[in-house]
Amino acid sequence: MSEPKIRKNTLLKLARKSGIKRISKEALMEVESFIIELTEKTCKKAIEFATHAKRMTVKKEDIELATR
Repeated sequence: MSEPKIRKNTLLKLARKSGIKRISKEALMEVESFIIELTEKTCKKAIEFATHAKRMTVKKEDIELATR
């Protein structure tokens, strides 16, 4: 399975929203890998919480607990 990619425009929009006016390709790639890594970790924790509650569906509460 190939690496998930976040569109360049989406990353630029997030960067600009946080106050960055210009960003290099390398920095953009680093932001992308950080976002993907953080999302994967959060999802894994949320799955653990849902499994512990004997559910197959990950709910909002699971995500909230995983981000604490």
